[in-house]
Amino acid sequence: MKNEMTPRGWIRKFGLAFSGLAWAIRSEGSFAVHLPAAALAFSGAALLQFDYGRWSVLILTIGSVIVAELFNTAIECLAKAVDDQPNEHIRIALDIGSAAVLTSSLFAVGVGFFLFWQPFWFWWSPPLAN
Repeated sequence: MKNEMTPRGWIRKFGLAFSGLAWAIRSEGSFAVHLPAAALAFSGAALLQFDYGRWSVLILTIGSVIVAELFNTAIECLAKAVDDQPNEHIRIALDIGSAAVLTSSLFAVGVGFFLFWQPFWFWWSPPLAN
């Protein structure tokens, strides 16, 4: 089947991508943690009036966690399709996928600390009296 680069073909590709995203969000329990955490981060950034640079880093950081989770979910689905019996190679691949999500999440917490610390401190601290 030829891959056509027509508007209809692109609409179909986007539809399939959004369908995959919706399926992952509905079926993968980790999104129940990642999405509220992202909403909390966005709310905090709005409250602290992040500048464009901080917003950019925040969006990229949240995006990296979501993308890692989507890849991990894809690996899990593929592993179930390939073999339903215990398989050491599949177990290792699944563990590595989970490690990718954990690593991106831990880095996101670190980035979040650096993004939020100074604006939060200025927001929380009363102005100095002269």
